[in-house]
Amino acid sequence: SDFDRTEVTVTDQEKTAAEKFDDFKKATEDDIKAKKGDKEKKEAKVVSLTDDLTGLEDDKKTASEALANAKDQLETLSKSCVEGEETYEERVANRQKEIEALKKAQQILEDWKN
Repeated sequence: SDFDRTEVTVTDQEKTAAEKFDDFKKATEDDIKAKKGDKEKKEAKVVSLTDDLTGLEDDKKTASEALANAKDQLETLSKSCVEGEETYEERVANRQKEIEALKKAQQILEDWKN
C-alpha cells in the first residue's frame, strides 16, 4: 500500500511536471518566434537607415562643395564689385581726366575743320 501510494504520487508529480514543461516549452518557442520576427524587422530597419544615412552624407558633401564654391565666387565678386579696384576719388579723377581729354580732342577736331 505504501508502494501503491508512492507510485500514484510520483506518477501524478511526473504528469504535472510534464504538463508544466510542455507549457514552458510552448511559451519559450512562441517567445523565440516573436523575438526572431522583431530581430528581422530591426535588421531591415538598420539596412534602410544605413542607406538613408549614406544618401544624406552624399547630399551633405555636395552641399558643402556648393557652399565652398559660392563663398569663393562671393569673395571674388566682392573684391571687384564692392571693394573695387580703385577708390571713389580715383574713379572721379580718372573720369575727369577722360572728360578733359575728350574736350581737348573735340577742340582739335573743331580747329582742324577751320
